[in-house]
Amino acid sequence: MKKVVFIFFVWLVSIFIINKISASIIPDRTSYELPYKVPFTFSLAPLLNMDGRHYLDIACKGYFAKGGFDLRVFFPVYPLLIKALSFNCSINPVFIGPAVSLGSLLGLLYMLTRLVEKKMILKTVLLLLFFPTAFFFTAYYTESLFLLLTLIFFWFLRKKNYLAAAAFAALASGTRLLGIALLPVFLYEVFKESKKSRKLRLDFLLAPMGLVLFSFYNWISTGNPLTFLTNQTYWNRPLGITAPIFGLYKQITNILAGPVASYDSPFVYPMILVEFVMLVFMLAILYLSYKKIKMLYWIYMFASLVIILFAGPSSFPRYALVLFPAYIFLAERLKGVKYGVYLVCSFVLFVFMASLFLRGYWAS
Repeated sequence: MKKVVFIFFVWLVSIFIINKISASIIPDRTSYELPYKVPFTFSLAPLLNMDGRHYLDIACKGYFAKGGFDLRVFFPVYPLLIKALSFNCSINPVFIGPAVSLGSLLGLLYMLTRLVEKKMILKTVLLLLFFPTAFFFTAYYTESLFLLLTLIFFWFLRKKNYLAAAAFAALASGTRLLGIALLPVFLYEVFKESKKSRKLRLDFLLAPMGLVLFSFYNWISTGNPLTFLTNQTYWNRPLGITAPIFGLYKQITNILAGPVASYDSPFVYPMILVEFVMLVFMLAILYLSYKKIKMLYWIYMFASLVIILFAGPSSFPRYALVLFPAYIFLAERLKGVKYGVYLVCSFVLFVFMASLFLRGYWAS
């Protein structure tokens, strides 16, 4: 674990270095004023780019329509945790959000050491931390908290503590829609166990309760229990049966069109390419890893990718960040030069995408 902690601090320092260097190369779009006075603004403000500001607003003001966009598309566990730890934002919540994210990151790294074979720990950790969108683990986003809850769920499932597993699955489903991907994992394990014991456990009914309670809140506040889904269209995220086809068609069309004058920066087209390549890459891992990793892990990846695709493949590289079985699979399969080449390529993309995000550009 000491080596993992050392890698964590090296990784964290690398993000601060990227933040510093990118500021002198890329025009900065992080020009908004933080609602709270904070020191280290140069380091902290970029962590609230994009959706980070929305999570801060939810934590301190609750859900509301912000400039015509309903913030109920963002799930409540992360902002509620910030609200609680900041004592209703009486302690500066700008500090609390990244603290939750980094604390969760350390926690999930520890959980990885418990779930992964000892000889594969360092390789898996490096593959995770230098995944192209891993910088979101430091941001005012849900990625690190969600992955921590997911790994704890798998840990308790391994220990056959189904009630505890269900509780963490419920928290995950209240953190992100992707938490529902844990339900088929739970069902597979419970029914497999029921064949041995001839008793059907009902713990799995607790697993989606985070989503159920959030849907109930949506129903009470808006009259529509699926507001978090139906309002996605206002955020340019089409949902439904045709979403995968429409999303892929749009991506391919954008790639074939090349850079166009209407893009607001020269980085838009490269990001379109990266997004598509990473989608194909993760689908390939799903195919290649079938029966090569634990079935519980594979089901989680499969269910997660289905949810992501039916929600529209936009921002796929960020959503793919929490698909931890992919790192385990790659750690086992990539050896020697192949592993080194992959890690270098991933690190280059990590630097590129982190530089864009920290300067306020779309980077997944």
